[in-house]
Amino acid sequence: MLKIKTLSDVPIRDACEAWNNGFMDYYVKIQMSVSQFTFRLGWDELSPDYSFIAYYNEIPAGIILNGITEINGKRLAWNGGTSVAASFRKQGIAKKLMESSLEIYKRENVDIATLEAFTVNHAAIRLYESFGYRVVDQLLFLKKTEPDEKSTFTNDKIQGYTLHRGLPQDVSELSFYQHGAPWKTQWKFIRGGESIIVKDRNGEAAGYMLYQNIRGKDGKTILFQCEADERLPARSEMIQLMIGQLFKTDSRMISTYNLPRKNHFLINNLINAGFIESFTDQKIPLKQVFMKKTMNETTVD
Repeated sequence: MLKIKTLSDVPIRDACEAWNNGFMDYYVKIQMSVSQFTFRLGWDELSPDYSFIAYYNEIPAGIILNGITEINGKRLAWNGGTSVAASFRKQGIAKKLMESSLEIYKRENVDIATLEAFTVNHAAIRLYESFGYRVVDQLLFLKKTEPDEKSTFTNDKIQGYTLHRGLPQDVSELSFYQHGAPWKTQWKFIRGGESIIVKDRNGEAAGYMLYQNIRGKDGKTILFQCEADERLPARSEMIQLMIGQLFKTDSRMISTYNLPRKNHFLINNLINAGFIESFTDQKIPLKQVFMKKTMNETTVD
């Protein structure tokens, strides 16, 4: 017998078990301990009140994690993971979890719902499309190993502009900040992150970058966002200037996280700098689709 319950009404250990079993055969390893699972709920603002677990004959069989926030005056929901254990698949459990989630979204007056899925996960994409989600972009994971300062980006300055280093929240009020970017690339979800803002001689922002330095023996730098005001003629130089700062760290690898393909300008600059596509351990392209659903639209199955 199938029962759907909210995470706030079940033991956290059951939720973690459902997560780990559901993602046992996933493209990347995302198993977690109970402590890690609990931490992720808080850090990614995934609410137990908006998330669900499926029990099949009292066994944790599936899970869906959801977060709801307000960004730029809109109520935004994010599906932070949907999974069903292999032995319980093809029984409509994922569909029931999605139905429960969309009911919560409607009750909470959500305007836009978003999620990401591996491009090779055709079954999941079809499921989401049946609930009215549409692919709006592809998200890339590019990388460059053993970066050095012999890159094509050697400029340390642009006449009339200066670099200002700070915290992720420093970019949140910029007029051209990307409020519609994927959930975990938003400034408030970048743990230990840093920002660079390019300003003109009047102190007006012209570009920004969000990134994270993970220090240590196998240190790496992760690029989340890099944008320049499209209205300015020095846009190309600004992008190159900011990317060039990444090469000044002691990281053994620089990578991007959920970088929208529509940002052709940035992607071309990264490829020119020697960045290449990332793959999973199973040689599957590390690439996702970014999907959105406008909640006031009618779902067409």
